[in-house]
Amino acid sequence: MSTRTLFPLLSALPVLLAAASVHAGDLSIEVNIPGQRQGAVRAAVFDKAEGFPRGTPLRTAVAQAVEGKASLQFAGLPAGDYALTAYLDENSNNQLDSNLFGLPTEPYGFSRNARGMAGPPPFADAAFRVEGGASQHSFDLK
Repeated sequence: MSTRTLFPLLSALPVLLAAASVHAGDLSIEVNIPGQRQGAVRAAVFDKAEGFPRGTPLRTAVAQAVEGKASLQFAGLPAGDYALTAYLDENSNNQLDSNLFGLPTEPYGFSRNARGMAGPPPFADAAFRVEGGASQHSFDLK
């Protein structure tokens, strides 16, 4: 590639990077934990209905429960619709434990406090919009 071709590309790079960061948003989540329960809160953010909430998430985060709350951060998310799921990993085994019937035995929850009828809620019920800049949401574990 010649320098005549390379120079315009390199000079446009800062403009392209600035445009991309304008549409990125930082998401702060506060998760409320029932009672005096302790452990790590493990959260996952999804950007589409396909795979929510058991598939591969876009990103994950972990925060220790402190005085009934945990704060988690997801930086640089592109503008769009997102849904979160979280659970309190009380025994530090990195999974949501369940009983013989498949029902969770550790507190869990979804963004917008969404609840499903006989299982997890649909993505649309838990989804919220993230635009450029900072966004804050909270939800409860049950």
